[in-house]
Amino acid sequence: MKILVTGATGFLGFRLIQTLKFEGYEVIATGRNPIMAEKISQLGIPFAAGAVEDKEFLIQISQGAEAVIHTAGLSSPWGHYADFERSNVLGTEAVIAACLKNKIRRLVHVSTPSIYVIYGDREQVKESDPLPPQFINAYAATKFLAEEKIRAASAQGLETIMIRPRALIGKGDTVIVPRLLRAHQEGRLRIIGSGQNRVDLTAVSNVVDALLLCLHAPQEALNEAYNITNGQPVQLWEFLAEVFDQLGLSLNRKKIPYSLAFALASGMEALAKMDPQYKEPPLTRYSVTMLAKNQTLNIEKARLKLGYQPRQSLEEASEEFIRWWKQTHWL
Repeated sequence: MKILVTGATGFLGFRLIQTLKFEGYEVIATGRNPIMAEKISQLGIPFAAGAVEDKEFLIQISQGAEAVIHTAGLSSPWGHYADFERSNVLGTEAVIAACLKNKIRRLVHVSTPSIYVIYGDREQVKESDPLPPQFINAYAATKFLAEEKIRAASAQGLETIMIRPRALIGKGDTVIVPRLLRAHQEGRLRIIGSGQNRVDLTAVSNVVDALLLCLHAPQEALNEAYNITNGQPVQLWEFLAEVFDQLGLSLNRKKIPYSLAFALASGMEALAKMDPQYKEPPLTRYSVTMLAKNQTLNIEKARLKLGYQPRQSLEEASEEFIRWWKQTHWL
């Protein structure tokens, strides 16, 4: 089975193509990171560098593919709306156009549970729960628009299926734990709120498992979105304290009230918007919410309709990350 993977130079995409190759699939990879592109080529996987929103490029490289797994997208708590729109909306439109042009049977799309987020607790959220009246940032807004494009494509005969994986961790993580480690090293990391908030995290290997299940999901499971987590909510700050400890670091236990952190983030965002360079501020309201509020998802739908069962525990995923980080980074 020949599969095109977009975003193959990213954290999830790279793990996915490694697994697909190991499982015997014929893989075509595309992405933008030249360093990761070299690693992909060393694996013996054909790689094509290009922009995900370039429709003609995608039409060309996807010829002969039976399925596309679309992991590419701009994911950040900060940035210009136009940049998110180009990557997440126009990119998804281009992927759909390539699928329809080349009569590709199935499109598996990686979305996000950020579309659920509000400035408060969200616990055991189901896919069918009402969405907030306003999305929390440009990333969430454009990923929702991408989902709408996917739903419309299913009406044109394309088999579609989407996942919403939350907070990926494991070897190769460049986002969640590394961001917090940088904040710690710069003396900026504090516990926000009570420090008792519970969150869902997801081992990247389990997300790869979910994508393979989507690739072969039966007809009755198609044209749906599925929450994906490890199904084992943890106290975020206790989890981070353990990771830091194993890296030889001590988590700063000083606390800052949520209301104060939120007010500081609001001020920092206002100043950042006046900056011609529009740089991400040290603190955003989104990041404050993610660090202080309960954020858990219900994954029963994925268990029942996809047969999804998390195989790697969070403890195993964090140990995998720690080994990799010690080998590749200087603390």
